[in-house]
Amino acid sequence: MNNQLEEQFQKLSQSYLNDVDSNCAQHLQKDRFIIPLIASVTQGIMTAVPEQVANILDANIAPEVLLEVLYQLAPVIGTLKVKQALERVNSVFEERKITLAPVESEADENYGAKVQAQLYGTEIKNLLKDLPDNAGTFIPHALTEHFFNDFYNRKALDVRDRERYELLALITMNVEFQIKAHARGSLKAGNSESELIWSVIQLLPYIGFPFVINSVQVIHQEAQTLKE
Repeated sequence: MNNQLEEQFQKLSQSYLNDVDSNCAQHLQKDRFIIPLIASVTQGIMTAVPEQVANILDANIAPEVLLEVLYQLAPVIGTLKVKQALERVNSVFEERKITLAPVESEADENYGAKVQAQLYGTEIKNLLKDLPDNAGTFIPHALTEHFFNDFYNRKALDVRDRERYELLALITMNVEFQIKAHARGSLKAGNSESELIWSVIQLLPYIGFPFVINSVQVIHQEAQTLKE
């Protein structure tokens, strides 16, 4: 981009960025640094990843947490985007000479499946049951085994955080059905309505007002439904 154009755009957008950051800082802690990374990787925009990774590490967020956030995105956005992001993450880690601690897993190998049942029941099985040639059986099986059991069993993130970060990726993708389901799941996992809404507001510079306004309405509606 021409330097003059970049300077003009930076000047035009800076007050907007500052306003979002300063208000979100009153409501969010570590997520303020993690959310931009989720937005970038979900959209496949890798240029900002090294700076975002540096910001996360400078905020004293463990590198194991950073990696777990990215690993968990793979079943949501696909493995290729995550692999591209990890290449850039690894460069920062090598530059800073970061040593990773091993990640422990839950003793119960079906821990993730039990979490899924508690938060979502048999929703996906029921939704896909009429698909031909066992497709309606395989997809729910793969979701349970290769999302919930493969990832939720790892102790680097708790269920509450996993649900929140997954929801933010889905909002970035603007997938209506999943946003509604995972807004409810995130609330049931212990996230407050306020925390979820301010997390979405932190996405504003990366996904824009339409996606944010639609999503915070869904979160609010689900929160009200759970109170009834």
